[in-house]
Amino acid sequence: MWAAHACGFVIILDAAPQGISDCSPLKLASRPHVLTQQKLASGHHLVLSDGQMMHRICLLADDPGLPLACVVPRDSLAALRYRASACFDGLNVDGTDTSAACVPRPTEFQRHRLQLLLDILDLAVTPGGKSLTTHELAFRRIYPGMSVARGAEWKSSSHRRRTQRLIAEAKAMINGGYRMLLTGAEGRQKQRLLSAAPAPSSFPP
Repeated sequence: MWAAHACGFVIILDAAPQGISDCSPLKLASRPHVLTQQKLASGHHLVLSDGQMMHRICLLADDPGLPLACVVPRDSLAALRYRASACFDGLNVDGTDTSAACVPRPTEFQRHRLQLLLDILDLAVTPGGKSLTTHELAFRRIYPGMSVARGAEWKSSSHRRRTQRLIAEAKAMINGGYRMLLTGAEGRQKQRLLSAAPAPSSFPP
């Protein structure tokens, strides 16, 4: 994700103001492994790895050999941007050396839920182009081997209602909800995602 305006994990680097000493250049030869990079009108974008985590860089200066400074816009992501910048330089937010990641990560529960939403989207349409019914989707992924029958029993079941909620949440994630993950916000995103959800599910019942 290159967009620094939407992702607080992107570290913005630019030429350091004159008169400020001890600012280091970006020496790519001695920095962590460069996973990918691309020069765009918005800057030179790089993804680096230090063996523990990835660092997303947006280099605004034309010459990475110049003394550089981290640019932290005063927006709603400022705290996250500061932590990401400190982590890139091997510092914790209190200035102490640390090898621990400085940016928040999803909890085990959040990772499981996000994987479930991705699986729902992957199963939404079968390779032949046929949409699954909510009952088929629930049987395959959400409630493997469930015994709830089709028809009236399925339509009145709590399994169907939860399946529909998960489908709506997965669709909301596509329609911009994924940006919430880029803010580093902690806790479940369900309510905010659903508040931006599209029209009710188009899956067959």
